[in-house]
Amino acid sequence: MRHGLDHPVVNDVNFQVWQSYAVKAWPTIVVIDPQGKLIHTQSGEILAEEFAPQIEVLINEFEAKGLLDRTPLDFLAERMQEPLRPLNYPAKVLLTHKGILYIADTGHHRILEVQLSEDGLKGEIVRVFGSSQPGLQDGPATTAAFHGPHGLALSRDTLYVADTENHAVRAVDLPTGTVRLVAGTGQKAHGRFTLGEPTETPLRSPWAVLAIDDIVFIAMAGTHQIWALFQEEQIGPFFGNGREALVDGDQMQSSFNQPSDLSLGMGHIFVADAEASAIRAITLLDEKPRVVTLVGQGLFEFGDVDGMGGMVRLQHPTGLTFYEGLVYIADSYNHKIKTLDPTTGQVKTLIGTGKPGHSDGPFTQAELFEPEGIVAGQGRLYIADTNNHLMRVADLTTGIVHTLMLRGLERLQPVTSDEARPPDLRFEPLLVGPGQVTFNFDIELPAGYKLNAEAPLILRLTQNNASSVHTFEPGQIPTVTLALNHDQELTFDLTFYYCETEEERLCLIHDTRFVLPCLTAEAGPEVVRVPYRVSL
Repeated sequence: MRHGLDHPVVNDVNFQVWQSYAVKAWPTIVVIDPQGKLIHTQSGEILAEEFAPQIEVLINEFEAKGLLDRTPLDFLAERMQEPLRPLNYPAKVLLTHKGILYIADTGHHRILEVQLSEDGLKGEIVRVFGSSQPGLQDGPATTAAFHGPHGLALSRDTLYVADTENHAVRAVDLPTGTVRLVAGTGQKAHGRFTLGEPTETPLRSPWAVLAIDDIVFIAMAGTHQIWALFQEEQIGPFFGNGREALVDGDQMQSSFNQPSDLSLGMGHIFVADAEASAIRAITLLDEKPRVVTLVGQGLFEFGDVDGMGGMVRLQHPTGLTFYEGLVYIADSYNHKIKTLDPTTGQVKTLIGTGKPGHSDGPFTQAELFEPEGIVAGQGRLYIADTNNHLMRVADLTTGIVHTLMLRGLERLQPVTSDEARPPDLRFEPLLVGPGQVTFNFDIELPAGYKLNAEAPLILRLTQNNASSVHTFEPGQIPTVTLALNHDQELTFDLTFYYCETEEERLCLIHDTRFVLPCLTAEAGPEVVRVPYRVSL
């Protein structure tokens, strides 16, 4: 679900598939014909197009034999069964000195601007950049489109965005909210890479950005390199030779695996090299800058071991931030936040039990679920708790983890607002009286949940191809009165927000469309109750 896949995925936890097909490296592509015969095996990163001629031959061969079954496979994607949430796999986060938090709401293809409260535990959504629909579209905040945005960086009044799935770097002009393309073409890069014009140079899966003066450094995960965008005039590789490996050295001798985050500190750019389960550092102050590995041994050496030097093991760390002498690491697959002292090389677990969960509380008891982004400021860590679809706040003074309470949820446009969208529910025909009819909507929430006290309920009515929008304040019973003089179908789009009753840590969006057929009769009632039950 996190990567938008609608086809089944096998978790080969015991390497049964791996061993059955004699796989020796990842990634590996295996081509199997319709009779189950192994045709071809190819290791390494390759283009799908390279298999097209071979697959075309197989299609023609088995079609001629009458052995090709073209019956479509029908899968119910897991994401279709998930409730809508304010955040969907948030990946990265940025904090300004003014107490503004920018969140890459990756699964919703948008960036949120959040004003934090004085205690840092609440956040008011102020602006949303992006339409929530995937795409590559410049323009005003409400119509611009991103596709799986990740890393964020601030340079004066410009917010740079690693627009990962678009293979682009975008810029948000904060005074106006306008979004523009600054690097990339929207196409995935292939081949060798040299300095070029930013908007004429294809990129490949930019994952994070870091702004230092007029240079934007880019963690180019897809090419296993660190790139640099110079004053928005030139772009190209800065560190890394493009080979997927864990090799220290100077600019073109060094190799990365999957650089996934960047942070500046102590004259170094710290790099979360996720695939290698490593933390690297680029020494900017040296006469000849070089890459050194602080933690990690390579692609196949991972685990959950604190300590010093070569004994330390992380597992796919995708986020880091430097703060007050320490590197704070989002050790994603260990569901932990760890600290690295760059001076001594010591790594310690700070937050998490090692098991996925979403419990708040003391650092040693709190739970996370594959956190990917982290930023520090004002004595707190703000953590993009990616698989929990939450923002967490870790108070470094009290040692307590909280869940950030988001306000202003009504500013989040429903992700599904398509006019052609089919109804989620069709009621049985309802008998009503002719003339003015009042509909009272009775919403029943799951046990342990309540309507969000700070967000309105929005009801959109479509009648005779004309639509009207009705907004109800928290606590109001949604009620609509309209004229019905003949049999007709009414379409309602209902959007509201509900949270856990006790702590309100988890809030969900409910966005549904239902059709209510109405049959008019003289004996029909003038006031109708419409029950609607929400299930998790």
